[in-house]
Amino acid sequence: MKQYTLQIPSTLMVTCCLIASLLSVVSCRKENALTASDQDENYFVVKDNPNDPVDHAIYEFYNSTGIASFYNDTIHRKRISDSAGLPRYSYIKLSLSYTLFSNQYISFKPVSNKGRIPPLLHLLEEELLPRLPNDLLVPSFFLVDSIWTNLSDQVIDLADGWTAWHGFNTVAISVKDVEAMHADERRMFAASLLAGIAEKRLRKTANEILNRDFFSISRVAAKAFTPLDIYSGSPFFIHGIDPPANTALGFVRYFINGYAVMLGLPNPVGPPGEADDLRAFLTAAFYYTPEQFAANYPGSEIMLKKLNIIREIAPKAGFRLPG
Repeated sequence: MKQYTLQIPSTLMVTCCLIASLLSVVSCRKENALTASDQDENYFVVKDNPNDPVDHAIYEFYNSTGIASFYNDTIHRKRISDSAGLPRYSYIKLSLSYTLFSNQYISFKPVSNKGRIPPLLHLLEEELLPRLPNDLLVPSFFLVDSIWTNLSDQVIDLADGWTAWHGFNTVAISVKDVEAMHADERRMFAASLLAGIAEKRLRKTANEILNRDFFSISRVAAKAFTPLDIYSGSPFFIHGIDPPANTALGFVRYFINGYAVMLGLPNPVGPPGEADDLRAFLTAAFYYTPEQFAANYPGSEIMLKKLNIIREIAPKAGFRLPG
């Protein structure tokens, strides 16, 4: 019988040895210990700071409502690397834009008196939250002195409804001196805050109805005075007319037009924009009963008609109105 000898080429033998060596090194190498990632950390969880009465009040409010409140727009900072010896950080910030990538112009002034925050939180819990829709998500409250879009040149009244702004991951709230307010002023403040939150909700759920049944009322009334769209943002000087009575066009009030002031126009008064008009009537709807509002505007059918439209739409969106 013939005997055969299997001869393995030397190059193949060397290759096999190298592979075996590498496998043994890899299998024996000690793995780094696993560390927890903070990528899933919830930055809207409030921790107590009993040494600071304001921070403690914010914690108590969070425990009671589940809503985090902040007075800085940066709520978390993490060191991610170093560049030329300098640390680099990533930030988690509150966004007042409706969407994450919006270029919507909205500004705020940081809160100047943190001592006003605890009474404000009590008002939010007692007079605002119970009147919101059950399914409305309030991701957080951002406590500021003031907010504005194109009304920076105005003296803003509570009745204008510009005390709250529903942004992307927060609701900005203007911090007022609640302790110094009398009962009616507190109710007006709560109504103004509700109006600021309700504007976004109604724009989302009932925008077609608003355009057809609410804004159209003033647009039609204005045709007797100007061919331009009354909500165009132009002062009455551009319209070529003297301002008629605001109630004749179905407006709660007129505003000083910032662009007209910048251009030095002789009469900078202008009609409100759509957001201003809607917020003013929402504030009225949250503050007045229908009878009280009618007493303020006797014989003004156009004002009553616009209020009634709001009183029909807002409850369907889940808001609770007086009367």
